[in-house]
This record gives sequence, C-alpha cells and structure tokens, in this order.
Amino acid sequence: MNMATVRKAGELNMEKIVIAALGYGLSERAAFLLKSGIFLMVCAATLFVALASSYPAVHDTLHNARHALAVVPCH
Repeated sequence: MNMATVRKAGELNMEKIVIAALGYGLSERAAFLLKSGIFLMVCAATLFVALASSYPAVHDTLHNARHALAVVPCH
C-alpha cells in the first residue's frame, strides 16, 4: 500500500499513514500506547511551559496561579 492508495480511499487516519509510510501496521495495543505516549508528552510540555517557565509573557500571566498552587516557586 502506498500513499496514492491511501489518498484514493478518501480516509486519512494515523494507521493508514503509518502503514503506507513504513510498510507495516501497528497492533491496536501498540497504536494505543503510541497515541497515549504522545498525548502525555504534549500535556507534560504544556504544564512545564505554564508552570515552570521563566519567560516573562507566560510567567507574568500565570503568576497568581503559580502562587496559589504552592507547588512551583517563582521567586
């Protein structure tokens, strides 16, 4: 299966793209673990930027929230 076959089907989803690009598919369990891992990494990166960043635009906006949580010191 190649990308042209996938495009003709009219349905592009992650599983079909992986099959077309790599030449093999993932089991349902492996696909779930891959998607879950990516989602958790995005959530962790978002929380890090929101709570631990010293970038002024983010820090000043979330300053009160950081103090209210009493988890992340900012001074």
